[in-house]
Amino acid sequence: MKAQELWDMGLKGQGVRVGVFDTGLGETHPHFKTIIERTDWTNEKTPNDGLGHGTFVAGLISGTSEECPGFAPAASIHIYKVFTKKQVSYTSWFLDAFNHAIMRGINIINLSIGGPDFTDRPFMDKVWELSANGIILISAIGNDGPSFGTLNNPADQMDVIGVGGVNSEGRMARFSSRGMTIWELPDGYGRAKPDVVSYGASVLGSALDGGCRVLSGTSVASPVVSGAVALMLSGIEDRTLWNAGVVKQALIEGALRISDSAASIFEQGAGSVDLLRSFKFMRKYKPQVTLFPSHLDSLDCPYLWPFCADPLYAGALPKIVNVTIISGLSVSSRIEEPPVWEPFSTESANVLRISFSYSPQIWPWTGFMALFLSVNSEHSSYTGNVSGRIRLTVVSDHFGEKRRATIAFPMRLRIIPTPARSQRILWDQFRNLRYPPGYIPRDDLREKQNPLDWNGDHPHTNFRLFFQHLRADGFFLEILGEPLTCADLSQYSVYLVVDPEEEFFPHEIDLLENAVNKNGLNMIIFADWYNTKVMEKIKFFDENSKEWWTPETGGSNIPALNDLLSRWGLELADTIIEGNATIGDLHSSIKSGTVISRAPAGTHLSYATVNDITDEIISGDSTLHKSINAPVFALLRNNATGSGFVSIFSDSSCLESKSASFESCIPLVDILIDAAAYGVPHSFCDLLITIPSPLIPLFPPPLRSDLSKHFTVISSVVENFDHNKVTYRTLPSCRTLPLADPFVVENISYPGDISDRNHEAFARVVFSPRVSSINNQLKMENMMPKGGILLDSSFNSTPQPGLIYPFISVLAFFILFILLAKLCRWRILSKARILATRIL
Repeated sequence: MKAQELWDMGLKGQGVRVGVFDTGLGETHPHFKTIIERTDWTNEKTPNDGLGHGTFVAGLISGTSEECPGFAPAASIHIYKVFTKKQVSYTSWFLDAFNHAIMRGINIINLSIGGPDFTDRPFMDKVWELSANGIILISAIGNDGPSFGTLNNPADQMDVIGVGGVNSEGRMARFSSRGMTIWELPDGYGRAKPDVVSYGASVLGSALDGGCRVLSGTSVASPVVSGAVALMLSGIEDRTLWNAGVVKQALIEGALRISDSAASIFEQGAGSVDLLRSFKFMRKYKPQVTLFPSHLDSLDCPYLWPFCADPLYAGALPKIVNVTIISGLSVSSRIEEPPVWEPFSTESANVLRISFSYSPQIWPWTGFMALFLSVNSEHSSYTGNVSGRIRLTVVSDHFGEKRRATIAFPMRLRIIPTPARSQRILWDQFRNLRYPPGYIPRDDLREKQNPLDWNGDHPHTNFRLFFQHLRADGFFLEILGEPLTCADLSQYSVYLVVDPEEEFFPHEIDLLENAVNKNGLNMIIFADWYNTKVMEKIKFFDENSKEWWTPETGGSNIPALNDLLSRWGLELADTIIEGNATIGDLHSSIKSGTVISRAPAGTHLSYATVNDITDEIISGDSTLHKSINAPVFALLRNNATGSGFVSIFSDSSCLESKSASFESCIPLVDILIDAAAYGVPHSFCDLLITIPSPLIPLFPPPLRSDLSKHFTVISSVVENFDHNKVTYRTLPSCRTLPLADPFVVENISYPGDISDRNHEAFARVVFSPRVSSINNQLKMENMMPKGGILLDSSFNSTPQPGLIYPFISVLAFFILFILLAKLCRWRILSKARILATRIL
């Protein structure tokens, strides 16, 4: 990380206040010389560390041991104990400690903690308040890798510097959580995270007993970066730059892509921290804007996966790209006017269609710009690359000082002819719900360690390998985050529903019935378990909110699927099974699946001898499972001309990237998708059982659960349940955004090397008339940002006050807060941080 160069300058972190929010620290630990205060916010009534995690984290930041030194041994350390030795914490503890940190004027807070709950509004609001007050929050991204969609909060917040881990060889650590963020699902697309990565595997740090020990995890990578930032800031005299916006820019601009060439932006972020490059960036800093990612290039693979793996074509659903805007102009700024699409040729202008959605306010320090990319329908045969840039201008009023900066986002996109219908698959993302905001339980009931379904159920998160397999086989997966009324079903060979939790609008069911029976659409469903008694069994009492948490649905929403399948005389049961199944001559595993309870004559079924674990799960008695022979796969063909088929498999776990049984479902998926294109092979059907008469129901279907009334709050489809009778919401309108008018920039082409800032694509830019002279351009010459191309940065030179509230105001606020808390015995209640937040 090149810290030695900064140490050689005499920098040790002096003058920088760092708050360590963890398990505490002992008073007499020999590794620490600059502990300013130790405070306990738990119920243990001591700031001492009873676990060792907080000691290790603090040591990486400011330890003075020669054997395991910290990065900033002269930094002023404030210890905030917010976890007990049993690793228990509450939102209210954090909120109290955060308020204290604001009052103390802390500069950096290290959070080697996290959890999947990004809807804990009191906690999140306080994090934004900290950032707005100039405090730099650095947080571990999580240890749930290598699965994607496993980011932890608060590291997944835009204003927080989220840190992933690499090993000693500079390659991605297997444990490090991967992006994308899932806040934006189902109708949007996630942001790139982590922001940066650093050493997190087998790192030497301070031990509880006064010696040194080795630990691994993003809990380690986060304080490595926190210590490095403290070291860097001690060499930055202008304290107005000590804020989340500028420091995040410096880390991203200075980072270098890691040596692991297979790691995408969702794994490594901007790359590995290069402290010296970031330090030089801050030393020369002028207020500017950074974009992350900095560009979009179909040829920049695998770094820009999945964008580089999925070409555009006419007729497809728009591809969404979510770009983070980081503003160093001020804590609050805004986009002056809608972004401008500047293609590099008339051809690019005619082929590519772009729409925008963006933050109305960039606060604190960060915002977003979403790009919706599609191809003009008149260019269904086009082959080639189109290129151009998105230009946007950000303005702010920084304590009366007008600031303005313009940034460019270069793009080079691969366009292909529209594939045949047989190659196009529609993935129903609208049907997938996840924790948070509701209690969506795990799909595999044996997975005790993680009770929540929180990875997004998206082709680019926990179904990533499945997506890659389909692409490698030449199929194109289009992701629908809206109701089926927003897609032309006649364009697809397969409608794919995997692990659905959401309901169906009646009109959607009508559309599917018509598309399957008359227009050749083939419906493939991978289900999961659903049983109301099991849902009652796995509820729990949340000590934080003083409420019972009951699952909103099962592993999937079987009652909703049964409403859909009833149009074909099919039905799924509330029986929960596990085991192995042979479908034809293909072997598949079932973790916590369902069984088929009803089917019409002529259905092709596959039976399996599996374990019925329903009673075992309900009672907790492992001896109560029983062996049954049950149908786990169904294929129903309509022999009418132009019709498609309906197929159902008992479980979806075999498709998840994290599942050890992933490979077992692939041959079945391949046969079904090929059958959709070329017809079901007789050799496959001959290995199944074709029932001559309707299947006699041996297993009861489930009714909708009355246990969780919260489902109607999180559902976009259902307004009310009344004794299993459903009241539906009004079918929402499809998303429509105005198309951006293209403004062709002549005689400019996309650079072969995106890091070449002197290329004509970036040099020949019309600067704002507010720039007084070419001298401003020359001053910025060595500071061209990685996060997009800085076109203009206008600002006054008047010195600015710091961002910390005046001491008297803060003190008055803090005293008032304490008095109110004591007087009213006020306690902030929120979702279960005790469950959702953990030490990483």
